Amino acid sequence: MNALFRSFAIAILLILFSPSPAKACTTFVLRNNDGTIVFGRNFDFPAGLGHVHINKRNLQKTSFISPPEKPMTWVSKYGSITFNQNGKELPYGGMNEAGLVIEQMWHQEAKYPEMDERYGLTELQWIQYQLDNSATVEDVINTDKHLRISATSVATLHFLVSDTSGNVAVIEYINGKMHVHSGKELPYTVLANCTYDVSLDYKKHKEAGSEIAFAGWTENSSGRFTTAAVMTEEFAVKEAEPVSYAFEILDKVSQGPATQWSIIYDLAERRIHYKTHKNPEIRTLNFHDFDYDCESEMIFIDIDQKANQPGDFKPYSHEANFNIINNICNSVEFLNQMPMEYRKAAAAYPENIHCITQ
Repeated sequence: MNALFRSFAIAILLILFSPSPAKACTTFVLRNNDGTIVFGRNFDFPAGLGHVHINKRNLQKTSFISPPEKPMTWVSKYGSITFNQNGKELPYGGMNEAGLVIEQMWHQEAKYPEMDERYGLTELQWIQYQLDNSATVEDVINTDKHLRISATSVATLHFLVSDTSGNVAVIEYINGKMHVHSGKELPYTVLANCTYDVSLDYKKHKEAGSEIAFAGWTENSSGRFTTAAVMTEEFAVKEAEPVSYAFEILDKVSQGPATQWSIIYDLAERRIHYKTHKNPEIRTLNFHDFDYDCESEMIFIDIDQKANQPGDFKPYSHEANFNIINNICNSVEFLNQMPMEYRKAAAAYPENIHCITQ
């Protein structure tokens, strides 16, 4: 396992020096007084391959981590639907049975905590852990007492999280510590790729007509932040249909062909609407149509597939899991040196997960 996870170091260097358009993503939350909570997300990346996974409750899992990190074991409390590109159990984001939504974006300035007495998870498994165990934004934040994102993680990320009560938080890792923007410290429920405070500062200067010159990366990221922030503020005034309006925002901040997935989570209705660059038809998943009992069959579909109702999902297989990991590594320039040993281990990881009957 030590040799296996040394491949992470290679991936970190490759990603750090990758071209910035590969890292451009945008998220936001729309809220109004009637209980509407809609979470939007654009995934911008060089490749659009992906799987939609139905994840079960009452599954016992042990962390996919390497020494010197100590292994952590937990049992999932909630089922979830996730969007995955790096294999099952390592999602980019999703929604769980409690209505919690979490999504990640590239964050160049992130610095994860050094090792301490807490357990460490890689950045993507941290997302799945939260969907397995957290019902609220507060639950996610409180895990920082016993859990951290490991410094062995591949990608530097920050996160937008929302729950059915309407609470929203930006979670970032600055100088090795979790930093949270929520409540009055979150004037705009929007996140792109710059640090949240940097985007706030950019928006303020632009609206004041300042002639301060910003770096191209800041112009791109905080420009998308500003566009989405203005449109979220206009939502209540326009009295627009929330899902359609959310897609309008995603279209406005799209990075053209680099925008691979556009996803809308309707937290109150427990519905997920999405489209992809390869298949621009909007498709809908009704959360309540799926069985999250751990004894039921593990299923998934290709994200580009048109037919997406429960009967259209396929049984999970090791072959399909390996193929997507391998294809992503082969098709993305800054991942194609990822060792085959790691690809095989990540593909096999779900086979170590077991159902715990009550």
